[in-house]
Order: sequence, then structure tokens, then C-alpha cells
Amino acid sequence: MKKKVFCVLLLVGVMILAFMSKEAKSQVTVIKAVTAFPKTNANNDPIPLFMEALNKRSGGKLKIDWLGGPEVFATFDQIHALKAGTVDAILYYPWAFMKSLMPESEAQGLSEITAWEERKSGLFELWTEIFEKRVNAKFLGRFHSNLRFRIFTNKKVEKIGDFKGQTLRTMPLYIPFIRALGANPVTIPPPDMYTSVERGVVDGVMYAEWSMASFGLHEVIKFTIEPPVFQLEPATMINLDRWKKIPKDLQELIMDTMKEYEYIATMRSFMLLDKENRMREKAGMKIITLPPEDAAKYTKLAYDTTWETIIKTSPEYGPKLKKVMSKEALPKGSFPWQ
Repeated sequence: MKKKVFCVLLLVGVMILAFMSKEAKSQVTVIKAVTAFPKTNANNDPIPLFMEALNKRSGGKLKIDWLGGPEVFATFDQIHALKAGTVDAILYYPWAFMKSLMPESEAQGLSEITAWEERKSGLFELWTEIFEKRVNAKFLGRFHSNLRFRIFTNKKVEKIGDFKGQTLRTMPLYIPFIRALGANPVTIPPPDMYTSVERGVVDGVMYAEWSMASFGLHEVIKFTIEPPVFQLEPATMINLDRWKKIPKDLQELIMDTMKEYEYIATMRSFMLLDKENRMREKAGMKIITLPPEDAAKYTKLAYDTTWETIIKTSPEYGPKLKKVMSKEALPKGSFPWQ
């Protein structure tokens, strides 16, 4: 009789443990995510740190399942997958890649301030509204600030007129600028840039000053142009329907951690940029600095033509965005990081 009772108790214990284990697993919030670029790309540098911080700070209750990059969903298709809820989140995605759904997306590259300053100027709140409306997503923030874009080319440029006739890889953000220079823009996904340059399909590329070496471009391009323009603009976002199902305490944790890593990621990227500059120099890439008058014209052309396009395509949000991403929109008398 005692043996029978023991077996029953043992069975009940096993069932309880199994139930508890299942219950514990059900309490873990898993977010399936992708990135615009392959996992090994330098742009993704902050992603593993961000994921680890969330998991640790949540006590294991929150897990980011990073599925991969373009091999999971083609880069330009990822935003559509997010909007539909096919994927829960995109951890790193250039704003300009969203142009098909968000006509004002290119404006972010023209910001004069950092991600943490944008939370004080009113820009963060405005983007939150736009993301919900255009792509059904909760905007979390952006990992990089003040990293610029450059033209990298195999044709020597001594004055602004020397860009005329060149064929340059672009993304939507800088198409108006490239056309204003008299060059021919060609939209090519980042993973295909190396082959396009190597085979002579394009004379060069316009790309972020940092991470171009991740694609091996320093091996096939001769020159980089000064001054840089625009600003790197990676968005981090979660499908809005999925966001609403995440417990409130974890939502707060995600937002607080994102705020912290906007700064950490930017500081790390400038250290990595220094390393990449040495790689480009070692590979023989030369820096061409435009003459002062041409440099001023070049910079003005970049911003004027792009703002003109944005305000024309998005009369609803374009002027509002221009106002709150200006340095003048920041509260007076406070330090940027406060």
C-alpha cells in the first residue's frame, strides 16, 4: 500500500514539475527579429550587447531571437514583413529603406542632432506617430548618431563638376543629391555593392563612412570624398500589435535599455571608425578634399535638394520634421546628454 501511495505521489510530483516548467517557459517573451544586413556586418555591432542586456536585466523573461539578415527576408522586403507581423522586430534598418511605405523616411538622415537629443526636441515623439501610422510599428530609437555618409569612387574628383556622368550606387536618401551633382544614381542593396564596383557596373558608391569595409569595398575603391554629408539613420522597431502584447514592465525595460544603448553604440562606432580609417589607408584609398568653395556648394546641395524632395513628397510631416530635428529645437541651457 505504501509503495502504491509513493508511486502516486511521485507521479503527481512529476506532473507538477512539468506544469511548472511549461508555465515558466510560457512566461518568457520571445521576439523574433531580423536586421537589414548580415549578422557579421559591422553595423550590427551593438545588437548582441543590446540583446544580452535585455535578457539579463529581465531575469530571462525577455529573449530576442535574432533570425538573421537578408538571407531570412530580402533587405527591402523586411519592412513589409514587419508591418504584416510576419516578423516581430527589425533591430537595425536604415530609414530610407522604408520609403515605399513612409515617404518622409529620408528626413532622418538630415537630422542635426543626436538620438538622445531627439528625445528632447520632440522628434522622437513625431517619429513614434509616423511609425505607427505608416508601418504599424513601435519606434524604439536608433543606435547610431553623427556618423556621416561619403561618396567613394574610382574616378578622381578635383572639383564638384567632376561628378558629372559618374554612375554611383545609391539608396533613396541621396538620389536627389546624386542627380543634382550630375551623376547617375543606381539603387543596389548593400550586399551587392562589392560585385557592382568590381565589375564596373558603377564607378563608386555613396555609403556610410563607417562599415563600408565590412563589404570589402576598401579593396576595390580608390578615393573617398571630403566633406561627408547626412547622418547614419538606423531604426529599431517592433511590430505594433506584438508590442501591445508585451507586459508593461518589459516594455519599460526595452525603452530604457534602448536609450542607454543609443549612446553606447555611437561611442563604440566611432572607435571602430578609427580602425576602419586605418584599414582604408593601408589598402591605398586616398582622401580627396574638395576646395572650400566647392565643399560649401556640395554640402548645401546635399541638404537643399533632399529637403525639397521630402517636403514635396510629405507635405504633412516634412515641415514638422525639419523643425524638430534642428539644433534650434533643443531646450536652452541643458547639456545634450541630460
